[in-house]
Amino acid sequence: MNAKILLGAGASFGLAAVLVATSSAEARADQPWWLMKAAYPAGQLQPKAPRKAVIKAQDRQEEAQAPAEVPPPEDKAGVLTRQGVLVIEPSIEYQHTDINRFVVGGVAILDTVLVGSIEATQANRDSVTGTLGLRYGLTNRLEVELRIPYMYRHDSTTNTVVNTNNTVATTSLTDHGLGDIEGAVHYQVNDGEGSWPFFVANLRVKSTTGTGPYDTARNSLGIEQELATGSGFWGVEPSLTVIAPSDPAVFYANIGYLWNVASDIDKVVANNRTVSNVDPGDAIRFGVGMGLSLNEKVSFSIGYQHDWIMKTTTTFAESGDFSSETLNVGSMTFGVNWQMSPDTALNVNVGIGVTNDAPDVRLMARVPIALKLF
Repeated sequence: MNAKILLGAGASFGLAAVLVATSSAEARADQPWWLMKAAYPAGQLQPKAPRKAVIKAQDRQEEAQAPAEVPPPEDKAGVLTRQGVLVIEPSIEYQHTDINRFVVGGVAILDTVLVGSIEATQANRDSVTGTLGLRYGLTNRLEVELRIPYMYRHDSTTNTVVNTNNTVATTSLTDHGLGDIEGAVHYQVNDGEGSWPFFVANLRVKSTTGTGPYDTARNSLGIEQELATGSGFWGVEPSLTVIAPSDPAVFYANIGYLWNVASDIDKVVANNRTVSNVDPGDAIRFGVGMGLSLNEKVSFSIGYQHDWIMKTTTTFAESGDFSSETLNVGSMTFGVNWQMSPDTALNVNVGIGVTNDAPDVRLMARVPIALKLF
């Protein structure tokens, strides 16, 4: 694809949108119509219909031109992967989190969710995740997606465990393994006609294929001896993305709700305390941003993503329920995209945490490769 909005990565559809400029003078059929206009004269989205000459026997008139439909009914405007096109998107992401605070009842099940019975005073977490992403256009308005991550983690944590001796323990662990595989469906609701933005409905489902926090080995104090590579809980996230092209920029916004499914644990964590059930906090997620084409091959994007994570409820067999505090995770994202060829691009993003609960820094590189199958 010469020109396309590349959407995805991570958390929700469209939050890392990058505008890729047309790389040749001739627009391809699988490009969004609102980017095709770069290949044609100003204000013309596609070649006009063939001219019709009306010639009368007595009076020859000037040639008449039939009006063209914009976009044509057989090729409506689209922002998703075109029908029959497979996008293979390998990516690698580095994430660093430095936590220096006192948390009561902390066992990490996510980077931003703590439950259990350990009090962490300082933690440095580094992770590198390689992901194979696949997107396929079932129709011009319906796209399916699959993401398969593999994670490498290194954690250095100093924990204070509340007991009669107020034990302080420092651990340094390294682990790797399969992460939580995700699947998603994206549907373009409208054609973006009449100066309307595009609306895309999304549904993402996260599995539990990674090693969960309650699947890891722990010592008698409840301190992890292995690192989790997954959250340990199923997640379902419906969301809505709005995309508004305004040449040479594209504005986008996304809002969604992440439902983390509660699960029965029934395991002893520490100090003979049994975790019966955990209901991870759901999250309200929203993001806004802009992609700007700098020239035919390079584009720039900037965005902001914010997650409000509700309270996590942990049920202990001995003492009943314990609820954590709500969390606010906000990050600024900056990205650059280089269109290396008509069907291949290189996208680099930098995310900077702007709230205490957010990862300090995230670096990601992606290489989407489009293949026309049908």
